[in-house]
Amino acid sequence: MIKDINKSSPEISSLAQDILTLARSSLIVNFRFLDRAVSRLTLVPDDNVSLATDGVNIYYGPKYVLRRYKKEQSVLCRDLFHSIMHCVFRHNFIGQGIDRARWDLACDIAVENALSELDSSALHAVREAEQKGTVELLKANVEAMTAECIYKWLGDKDFSEDELIAEREKFMADGHGVWYGEFDPDAQPDENIDLKKIWEDVSKRMQTELETLSRDRDSALVQNLRSLNRARYSYTEFLRRFGVHGEVMQLSDEEFDNNYYTYGLEILGNIPLVEPLEYSEQKRIRDFVIAIDTSGSVRGEVVQAFIQHTHDILSERESFFSKVNMHIIQCDDEIREDAHITCKEDFDNYIRTLKILGLGKTDFRPVFRYVDELIARRELKNLQGLIYFTDGEGIFPEEKPAYDTAFVLKTSGYSEPDLPVWAMHISLSEDDILDKRL
Repeated sequence: MIKDINKSSPEISSLAQDILTLARSSLIVNFRFLDRAVSRLTLVPDDNVSLATDGVNIYYGPKYVLRRYKKEQSVLCRDLFHSIMHCVFRHNFIGQGIDRARWDLACDIAVENALSELDSSALHAVREAEQKGTVELLKANVEAMTAECIYKWLGDKDFSEDELIAEREKFMADGHGVWYGEFDPDAQPDENIDLKKIWEDVSKRMQTELETLSRDRDSALVQNLRSLNRARYSYTEFLRRFGVHGEVMQLSDEEFDNNYYTYGLEILGNIPLVEPLEYSEQKRIRDFVIAIDTSGSVRGEVVQAFIQHTHDILSERESFFSKVNMHIIQCDDEIREDAHITCKEDFDNYIRTLKILGLGKTDFRPVFRYVDELIARRELKNLQGLIYFTDGEGIFPEEKPAYDTAFVLKTSGYSEPDLPVWAMHISLSEDDILDKRL
């Protein structure tokens, strides 16, 4: 039993380390997916801190640990898990211009919610009851309980710094000063250690283990990891995947040997030995289909932004033949419109006069049947592919079509719809789609 925790002595330091070592062992036993994360951090006593981590060590004040333990024995296990998850979620890698008070609160809420959802007796703490109201409010208003989403929502509500700091009392388990260089401003990171890459590897492995073994693949913990680790593809390059080879009448610098050309001019009197090729083979869009899911779950503003982005990419000089054969199909559970595009001018006019039609339920099958009919009627002679913009919630064809199909999913990135094995896909958040930098 702890009697005098105010007396500084080697005994107190030893006891505090034993308590945290026991808490760390308990985490490994109860949460096997934590083993790699726990092994990355060394317990280091420091009288100037409460509990804090810089991604290399976990610093703790021995007296603080004993006071915490005396008040609530089980809380240190949760506190330790809390600090570790900041590293796993990479909250400690701060970007420029961050609102510190808002980021601190958002990170603590994201971690505490993830721990509470694990619903483990090893992590129960008194503070959970105090957090409940705030957590329920956020779950009703944010797309996912990640630090980034919470940070954005807090910013939209324009809370004052004092309000943010006061609210954080319910969720705080450690200090974040070390993230901002306050703990040891003179300390220089080891240039031979890529700390961000180390924790990226740790979190990816943890995500794989949880998605493979966990019954709840959409828990807050998995959502955070999925959001953090999802591959961010370039939509531009993804769209160019559907380019088709064709001859373009222009000089081909790569296939023309300038030496033979100039040699002929010199010895034969302005008669070249070889003429420059008047064509080069480039990837251009020719026969192509874009299907737009205009069901009630996809907002018109987002659809318009997606078509505009696609238009801008395809309008690049190297993407269009002088003539194209493109169909832009609006559909929900039936075909609502088929706009036939034959040249860049058609596409420009379509964008200017675009109206969103539909807003019913989602069924992908009518589009594929319609495209098959276009192929049968020879209206699509060399279909390179079909891109289907959707939220992914609908009825898919049972069999793979005879042409490449890619689904551009308007998702949060935290959970994915079940897609057929034959479907290529890329996920874009609504913010991505509305972002003019896409």
